[in-house]
Amino acid sequence: MMGMLATIGIEPGKPFDPPANLKPAMEKGVVDAYYYMQDLDTKLFASNLYWPDRHWSFVMVPDEKHGFDFVSNDAVQIDKRAAAWFFFTFYPKVLTDHAATVYLAPIADSEGQPLKAGKNYRLRVPKDTPARQFWSLTVYDRRTWAFVKSSSGRAGLGSFNMDQMKKNDDGSVDLYFGPKAPDGLESNWIPTEDKEPYVWLRLYGPEDAFWNKSFKMPDVELVK
Repeated sequence: MMGMLATIGIEPGKPFDPPANLKPAMEKGVVDAYYYMQDLDTKLFASNLYWPDRHWSFVMVPDEKHGFDFVSNDAVQIDKRAAAWFFFTFYPKVLTDHAATVYLAPIADSEGQPLKAGKNYRLRVPKDTPARQFWSLTVYDRRTWAFVKSSSGRAGLGSFNMDQMKKNDDGSVDLYFGPKAPDGLESNWIPTEDKEPYVWLRLYGPEDAFWNKSFKMPDVELVK
């Protein structure tokens, strides 16, 4: 690998000064690599659904040793490691069977369609969501994996915000995310500013009902 990098001017202790004739190809390579990585992650999420009849992916996908090194006795699984780390910045050393925190992301809405920019969505979070400490829903910009900048400064909502949100009669709460707040439900809304949303549902202290799958989180629904 170091020899390959040296052919394009990347060497230890030396400033990076690529040959002029290679710059156009390298610039194109950066673009190609970005879309290649996005595709790797899309396939990673789709391959790891938590509930077979839902569209929620368990996004922490470990290697065969339940870690995130992706190094076996005879190979370094470069693509799998790249897909795992492309959108994530921190992992536990080992992912136990009952992790203290879990991360779920919808790969599609309730109709099986990918989440799209410029659309409004709803997630109904049941009253009995099995998070011993708290739960939260955060919306990111899929293009950058960063928070969506908005005048509200709100990137997510969770159980700590229940006192400010409007609840349903059964104790559940409807969370909305999209470019426009539903009338009268601004307190339940996460703005997306027309960005393609990437959504993370976090459960802190997931309880037995989550692990034995007697609890199922409803799918995200497109607001029509």
